[in-house]
Order: sequence, then C-alpha cells, then structure tokens
Amino acid sequence: MENALNIRELINHITSAELYEGDYGSCLTDRDAILSGVDAADRDSVPADYLAFLGTFGFGDLDSALYIEDGPDKYAAIAGCEVDAYSRMYVFAGTSDGVLYAFDAGNNWSIVEIDSEIDEVRVLADNFSSFILNQLIEVKGYVDWRAEQ
Repeated sequence: MENALNIRELINHITSAELYEGDYGSCLTDRDAILSGVDAADRDSVPADYLAFLGTFGFGDLDSALYIEDGPDKYAAIAGCEVDAYSRMYVFAGTSDGVLYAFDAGNNWSIVEIDSEIDEVRVLADNFSSFILNQLIEVKGYVDWRAEQ
C-alpha cells in the first residue's frame, strides 16, 4: 500500500490525542466478510489497497470527521432506497455530518463524496491510497486545532 508509513504515523497521532474518543483499530482480513455488501460481479475489482488498509490499519471511528466501515455497502442499503445514479456506488466511510465516501464501481472505482444535503456527488480521488492519506491529513488538522483550543 502506498504511503503506509505516513498513514501509520497519522493514525497514531490522531488516536493518541488527549481528546480522542474513537474506537478505531480493529483489523479485518476476512475478504468474504469485508465484501459481503458488494455485488458478486464487482467483488474481484474492489481496490487491493483498500483491502490492505483494513487488514493493516483497521476500521472504526477515527474521529467525528471520519468513520471507516468494516466493508463497503451499496449506497441503496445505506440510504434505504435505490437511486439509479448511485447504483454502482459502495459506501466505505463517512462523517458524523452525514457525508458519505464511496467507491464508484462504474467509474474505475474512483472515490466519491456523496453529500445528501446538496444531493451531489463529487470525485475526490482516483485511488484509495491517495484518498485515505488526504483524509488523515485533514483529520490530523482538526485534532491539532482542538488541542490548541
């Protein structure tokens, strides 16, 4: 996985913060369990760096700004209804504000942000490694800001 050392340092910084209250860190390597929410036809295409991340760094509540799920689920399963435009999107993370992060299997498994308040999807990254590094840098900024207050 790209940037593994940087990712480890960021996660350690976030989870060792004085105000940290999350439950992050349970690792998961059971591929069938991780991919239980993914259509069978899409399972072989799930990004390897995402699977490596769950096995190495884990899942859980890293901060109110980022929760990593224990496997991707179809958007319809989370939203409770089918939306044609989101039919090949698999949610794997989110925020306490209701923003969801998903793989878009119909767009080379790019990472998208789904914001239900503005009913919009925005492409954030073309691979999981870049996405998670950027998110962890952002969360670290929030953690550092809170520590200064």
